[in-house]
Amino acid sequence: MYKKEKEILENVKLKIAISEFYEEERKNMKSTRKNVFKVVAVACSIIILITGGVFAKDIGNFIKNLFGANTSDGVDIAINNGYLLEIQTETQSAEGIEISVDSLIMDDFNFAMNFRVTLDEKYDIDEFEWAELEDLKIVDETGKIVFDTHTMEMQGKSIEEIEKEGHYQGGYSFLPEKISDNQFKLSLAATGNPELFPKSKHLSIQFTKIRISRYDEEKQMPHYKYYEGNWNFEVDVPEEFYKRETIIYKVKNCNDEKTQLTKAILSNTAFRIEMTTTTDKIDYELIHTQNPKSIYDIIPLQKEYVETSDGKRFEPSARSDGDGGSSLSPENVIDYYQTFNLTTYDATDEITVHIFTNKGEEIIIELER
Repeated sequence: MYKKEKEILENVKLKIAISEFYEEERKNMKSTRKNVFKVVAVACSIIILITGGVFAKDIGNFIKNLFGANTSDGVDIAINNGYLLEIQTETQSAEGIEISVDSLIMDDFNFAMNFRVTLDEKYDIDEFEWAELEDLKIVDETGKIVFDTHTMEMQGKSIEEIEKEGHYQGGYSFLPEKISDNQFKLSLAATGNPELFPKSKHLSIQFTKIRISRYDEEKQMPHYKYYEGNWNFEVDVPEEFYKRETIIYKVKNCNDEKTQLTKAILSNTAFRIEMTTTTDKIDYELIHTQNPKSIYDIIPLQKEYVETSDGKRFEPSARSDGDGGSSLSPENVIDYYQTFNLTTYDATDEITVHIFTNKGEEIIIELER
């Protein structure tokens, strides 16, 4: 949540600096706090669903509203096609706060989970109008970290160290919604991870802190309060999720010899491409000036969309969590990826990727299953 791309040059390569996450969070707390009940989520693109029965339509609409302005059409399409399931876990209680997990979505690109929180009479639910889980860690049956929050221990570590330790590196957000005078639903949404979410059969979920926050207008800074406990949940992932369909597309034709598509994957909530292209010489010093240009001003790739063989057009997910990005090499090669709203529900045997450059040129890549 509140994640914003921080561009740095490391070993002559541009990468996203995860260690800057918390500083950016503090800067953005004031503006985001005011929008929270307009349901503006800061990170969403992947949904993980888990369990026994499809939600009613109103629940599906709630999930859609959860993502607010950052909802992708791809996620909506998946929800409308029933790709959203309900689960029931045992309620865990600590300090008069009862929590259970009641829904989950799991896909290659998107992950979302809803926690139901019930407060005893000593709490004022209005204090929880902005809340999140800290020290949250979700591990599957192989020991792989499926998701974890960006902890203070990650600050100061290099990208390589974070990757080696297996931490989740994408964007995420928490968003509460009041259900009654003593109950609210806390929704987690995560997306933008460099790796695909694994096809896990079982998830172990644990966290020890709930953080609530209010923005102090007088002091012009956020005020935090913590509730500590020991909440643990075990979830069996339904077969439709760990056996979910993943379609790989291969290149049939490309009109630009400098461009090479390295990966094209279609899953239930999104379509992702990865590619490399050789560009004009880039002045790296532009990135270190007092008024640095965004990488998106420097690189030649400016706009893109995908088209299915039946004529439907799908735009990028355009998430605020950095879903879609580039890195540069000294040889002026751009490693680039983007995620689109296309899903397996719209899959056709052939797909065309259209990319426009800042020189007015169009790169056309034709794909087939």
